[in-house]
Amino acid sequence: MVALGSSTTLGAGATSADSCWVSLFKKYYQCRMGVADTVYNMAVAGTSFYSAMPNGSTAPPLRPAPDPLHNVSSAVVKLAVLNNPADGVVIVNFPTNGYNTYSIAEIMSGLQTIYDSVLHAGNRCFITTTQPRTDGSFGTSANKKKLADIKDSIIHRFGVANSINFWDGLFNPADTTILPEYAYGDNIHFNNAGHRLLFERVLEKNVFGFPVWYSKSTGALNEVSSWGCNADGSGVCPADFSADHQTFYIVNNQFPAITNNWILNGKNVRIVIGNGLAPVDLIIPQGVQVVITNTQQSVCH
Repeated sequence: MVALGSSTTLGAGATSADSCWVSLFKKYYQCRMGVADTVYNMAVAGTSFYSAMPNGSTAPPLRPAPDPLHNVSSAVVKLAVLNNPADGVVIVNFPTNGYNTYSIAEIMSGLQTIYDSVLHAGNRCFITTTQPRTDGSFGTSANKKKLADIKDSIIHRFGVANSINFWDGLFNPADTTILPEYAYGDNIHFNNAGHRLLFERVLEKNVFGFPVWYSKSTGALNEVSSWGCNADGSGVCPADFSADHQTFYIVNNQFPAITNNWILNGKNVRIVIGNGLAPVDLIIPQGVQVVITNTQQSVCH
């Protein structure tokens, strides 16, 4: 994975480099799961998306030129070593810099150019939305609304599947300031808890495209027919419980049943109980086992 961005991507607001969202991503996918060979953080503080534009781009007057060491062209070169280009992921996180003066049309155009450059190389690309910010001119009603409008525009243009929402649930609706529990204190950046939430948003996006399954409203969890690929449990069912990197979300049923031993013996398998919204009461009957045989990763490089 390559992360392109500015100060948030670099870890501003976190008490240590290990606590920023990119480092948490690395710890999870590279160290814990052992599926990401390398995670590159190519962020530069204070930059805007113009710095990440591809080589050969001509910046409009008074706009920054592409940075050939930290732009999308450099990112796709780093991913070019992969046998399967789709295994490479670029996450683009330019949340606010310049957005008080840039037009929404030019922001969308620039992000689209970066996104298209990644897809042209055969890699996957995800664009993060704006983030709440209320310092200086960003504290005006017009610019607060503009950041919200840009968030909506990013999700609309790139779709829910290819955008990551770093806005909703992170601000106080009364004044759009960052919620105190996530605020670093400068009205711009997130603290450790905020970076943890950003990482969780990225994790939910399943950027490497591993199999994700959702339980149906009825049926025993230990039966593959009780699972589907869609959020409501419909769609294709898993072939078995032995494949690697599968995630099983127990949802759509407040009282899910387990009728026999449920053995999940693939590598890096996860069971997620509930979605944080609807309650789930999971009872494992006496004499029945739920077994996950994940391999422990011991090396991070």
